[in-house]
Amino acid sequence: MSVLAQDLRAASREERAEAVRTLVLRAGLALGVGFVLLPLAIVVVYSFSSVAYGVFPPPGLSLRWYGHLLAQEAFRGAFLRSVGIGVCATALALAVGLPAAVVLVRARFPGRDLLRAFLLSPIVMPKIVLGVGWFIFFARLGLEGGVGPLVLAHTVVVLPFVVTILAANLVGLDPSVEEAAQDLGAGVATVLWRIVLPQIRPGVAVSAVLAFIVSFDQVESSIFLTRGANNTLPVEMFLYMEKWQDPTIAALSTVLIGFAAALVAAGLVLARGADLRRLLGR
Repeated sequence: MSVLAQDLRAASREERAEAVRTLVLRAGLALGVGFVLLPLAIVVVYSFSSVAYGVFPPPGLSLRWYGHLLAQEAFRGAFLRSVGIGVCATALALAVGLPAAVVLVRARFPGRDLLRAFLLSPIVMPKIVLGVGWFIFFARLGLEGGVGPLVLAHTVVVLPFVVTILAANLVGLDPSVEEAAQDLGAGVATVLWRIVLPQIRPGVAVSAVLAFIVSFDQVESSIFLTRGANNTLPVEMFLYMEKWQDPTIAALSTVLIGFAAALVAAGLVLARGADLRRLLGR
């Protein structure tokens, strides 16, 4: 057998192996996407059920549960409260996370790895443990049941996401630009505001959207700190499901799916033209 024939056979085997790998990867991707989207599709279809009991597929379609949802004043108040808490927690996380990310990326000092581990520790800690810890802490201070503790607790939960994304964006920046600005007399705050921040604006937008969504979705860290009048929306949904099993929660979940999709779309628009893998620290 000639050398040329052997090379052709080897190339053919490599092409078949590559085709099999591509097929397996695409099948895995399709299964993963289906695993995520199928439950959401079931919830959306169930929200249009014409009956009050849980049956799928529904015997008929109706908008009655969306009308019932609009009549729930508790959900409206909880939604506005969750949005307010999410906005405040996101703003605080950005205010703390940006300087922390700059220090972690640019500064070299003993204990830097320990500081990074401390800032990122809430992301690996079970949220139920955080919730119990926050409850004991604020109860000893006599502050349980207020909105302030909720904002602080949510800020701690979302801070690791903000620090991770902003640090990943800062790694790719050229420090000589900042050094030149400092040589020309700019202070640290001016350099941060006028040099660093404009370059990482897409990362700030993506981290803000992600932090808001994580805060809005918090149940475990919130359920120990709420007291009826200041329930967040996820807690209010949990309490409703303890009493009723009609499709009202499915209708509300469908609205929230659209709300989350709109937030993600807004984040992508703000980050247009940027490398998402770099923005997310991948």
